[in-house]
Amino acid sequence: MFTVKLNPEAKLWICPNCGRRFQRKHQMHSCKIYPLDLHFKGKPKGELLYNSFKKAVKNTVGNFWIESLECCIHFVSPFAFAAIKIGTDKIIVDFSLNRKLESCRIIKNVQMSANRFLYMVELKNNEEINLELLEWIREAREKTIPKDH
Repeated sequence: MFTVKLNPEAKLWICPNCGRRFQRKHQMHSCKIYPLDLHFKGKPKGELLYNSFKKAVKNTVGNFWIESLECCIHFVSPFAFAAIKIGTDKIIVDFSLNRKLESCRIIKNVQMSANRFLYMVELKNNEEINLELLEWIREAREKTIPKDH
């Protein structure tokens, strides 16, 4: 598991039940933590792609930690900046940016607010884990870092 050192001055609320950290006190969330290995059960290719993606993200953005939820796997630093869903022969990466992207790689996009867009990218091989995608992930991580960090 990757870790990141948080600024001790950051005002993060830590859920007393599950230990997850949030920007807002009493942030609505699920406390149900899901065993990481269950995401990969019967999905060896998905697991290989996930491990390649995780390594590439670490090399691009530095340390982060993993939150394994039933729906997906979050990359967190200090807030979730990417969500990964494991498929049998692919992974789907979700991330949000403060700008609109135009790319044929995006399989789904949702405008969450005037300046917040959620994107989903499907990865079926390691070659798709490239500089373009990693720059989007770096940008998504940077927008989650509180200004006091």
